Amino acid sequence: MPLSSKGSTIIWSSDFNDLFYDAGGQVLDGNFSFEIGSFANGFVPTGSNINDWAANWKVFDRAFDPTPGDPGDGDPEGWNTVDQFYVGSVEHLITGGSGSVDANPADIFAQGEVAYLWVYNTKNRETGTEWALVTDGPGLGDVANDWVFPDPTEPSTTSYEWQLADADTAIYGGLNGTTGGGQPYTIQTSLVPVPEPGPALLLGMAALVGLMSRRRRGAASTIG
Repeated sequence: MPLSSKGSTIIWSSDFNDLFYDAGGQVLDGNFSFEIGSFANGFVPTGSNINDWAANWKVFDRAFDPTPGDPGDGDPEGWNTVDQFYVGSVEHLITGGSGSVDANPADIFAQGEVAYLWVYNTKNRETGTEWALVTDGPGLGDVANDWVFPDPTEPSTTSYEWQLADADTAIYGGLNGTTGGGQPYTIQTSLVPVPEPGPALLLGMAALVGLMSRRRRGAASTIG
């Protein structure tokens, strides 16, 4: 990457031995990923528009374990399942894009866009899908910088820190609470409801059932 394309560096991380749990109260394993990013076109995520999150999400950087079946192999890409912490460091390019290999080169992270942390085992809404989405709202008392994208033309010597300790808003999942079993957590993921079939699919299924019923009646008449 040419030096002239680099802007400021954003370091995003949790604390060492942080408290990450799934919906069942189990410690998060290597099947979960952590993504920092923002939503396109002013989209504001809520529990009621969860269907549209993936379509509007822009990945700025990702932390994950590429070999979740072997958590102790020492090759995490920012997500250490043994010591339960994640860390990432990525350039905010002067074009407004991300220097991460996990980002879409066409995505722009404009100055002032709110950054979110999306924790998931899959982005597909299917049985067993678990998500948490948190952010750092504006306010005083942060130990590091607000989770807001800076001016992309900041010099490459400038760096920002987005620490999970500053997160204060959970859009989905839990943040800084206690599990049903009484275990304190920093983040706890929640099960995502599987989408119900749309009207077109329901009509198609009804038509298929009707067709099969007519065929069975026709076969019965022939035998009779």
